[in-house]
Amino acid sequence: MSHISLTLCLSALSMIFAVSVQSAMADQPAEVALNELGALSLRFTKVTASSHFAGLDISAQVSAYPNSAMPVSRVIENAAITWLVPPGTPVAKGQAVLQLEGSEVHHFLTEYETRKAYFLLVKKRFDDNRALFQRQAISSNAWQDISLAYQTALLDFEHLDHFYERISNIRADHLQITLSAPIAGVVLTAAQSTTAIFRVVPSEHIRLKGTLADYQTQPDTVSFGQCQLDLAQVEAVSQGFSRIWWSAPLGTQAECQANWQQQINVSPTYAQAVYRIPNSSIVRHDRQQYVWLKSASILRLVPVSIVAKEDDSFWVQSDEFTVATEILTQSVSAVYGHYLGLGGE
Repeated sequence: MSHISLTLCLSALSMIFAVSVQSAMADQPAEVALNELGALSLRFTKVTASSHFAGLDISAQVSAYPNSAMPVSRVIENAAITWLVPPGTPVAKGQAVLQLEGSEVHHFLTEYETRKAYFLLVKKRFDDNRALFQRQAISSNAWQDISLAYQTALLDFEHLDHFYERISNIRADHLQITLSAPIAGVVLTAAQSTTAIFRVVPSEHIRLKGTLADYQTQPDTVSFGQCQLDLAQVEAVSQGFSRIWWSAPLGTQAECQANWQQQINVSPTYAQAVYRIPNSSIVRHDRQQYVWLKSASILRLVPVSIVAKEDDSFWVQSDEFTVATEILTQSVSAVYGHYLGLGGE
C-alpha cells in the first residue's frame, strides 16, 4: 500500500471514530459525577438574578424630531443679519435672537403700516355691512364683493403681522429691527432655500437620537452621567440594517443638559429577566455556550444564552436557572476534558 493510500485510510478511520464518539456522547446525559473528579480543585458560585441589566455603551446625539422646530418667516429679503446669540443656543421666549438692518427694513415697516391701515378700513366696512346684509338691506353681490375684499386684505396683512409680532425693538430711524424667539427652546439657522429666517426647537422636543441594529434588543432606558431617560420611540422603518431610536425629552433637569447636536456615549438598560455569571464559568460546546450546573452529587452541562457582557461577567438567560442555582467557576476546562474522556488539565 502506498504512503498516500495509508494516509487516506487513517484519515477516514479518524473521522469514523470521531463521529462514533460524538454519537455515543449524544446518547448519554451531559453530566459528570463529582466523585469522578478526584483531586480537581472545584469552586462554585451562586448566579445573581436581575430584572434589568446594562449593556455596552452606544452613541447618541442631541437632536429633535424632524420638522418639530417653529420657524420665523423670512419676510425681509437682502437685509444685513447680525446674530445676537449663536445658533444652537438655548433661548427663552421673547429673547432677542438677531437684528436686521438696511433700507429693506424701512420699506417693510412702511408697507406694514400701510397694509394695517388698509386692513382696518376694509374690516370696518365689512363689520358695518354685515348687519345690513343680515337685514337684506344690501344685495348679495355687494356683500360678496365686500367679503372678498376683507378676506384678501386679511390674508395680506396677517402674513406681515405674524412677522411683526416677532419684532421686539425698532430703531428710531426705522433702519434696524430686532427679532425675538417665539417660544423657549434652541435657536437654529434656516437654509436660504426655505421661507424661514431662523427656527426654534421647543425645549420639550429636544431628545437623544441613536441607531439600533435590526437584530439588537430594544433598551428600555439610556443614561449618561446622572441623567436617565426612557426610550420614547423606535422607528418602524429600517435604515438599511438599523433603525433610529429617540429618547424622552431631556427636559430642564440640570443633570440632563447637553449641547445641541452633541455626541454622547449612553449606557442602555434592558428590562429582561437575566442572571449574572462569571466569565470563567462558560464552556464552549457544540457551537453553543454552556455552564456546569451543580445538582446534588453531579455536574450537568446546561446551555445558556449570553445577552450582554461586563468586565468580568456575562448576563445570561437559561430555563435551568433559579436564584439558588450554583455553577462551576474553577477547573471548568478540566471537567469538560474529563467529560470528553481527554483527562485533566
